Amino acid sequence: MAAKIEVARNTVYKAAWLIDQGKANPTLTAMAKLVACHTAVEVVDESFQIHGGYAYFNDYPIERFYRAAKVLELYEGAKEVEKIVIAREILGKY
Repeated sequence: MAAKIEVARNTVYKAAWLIDQGKANPTLTAMAKLVACHTAVEVVDESFQIHGGYAYFNDYPIERFYRAAKVLELYEGAKEVEKIVIAREILGKY
C-alpha cells in the first residue's frame, strides 16, 4: 500500500510542479487524478479488509475514509472522462 501511495504522490507532485512552472500538461494532470483516486480506493479497500467487520462501524475512521475515497472517483470528472483525455493524447486524436 505504501508503494502505491508513493507512486500516486509522485505523479501528483509532477503534475503540480509543471502547473507551477507554467507548463500545465492536461494529460499528466488527468493521469495524476486517475492514479491518485484509484490508489486511494485500492488502499482504503485493502484497509477495510484488514479491519474486517469493524470497518463498518462509525467508531473507526476507516469507514469515513472509504466513503471519501469513493467520492473522489466522481468529483471533478469521472474516471472515464480522465481515461478519454489520456487516450486522446496517446492516440493523437482530438
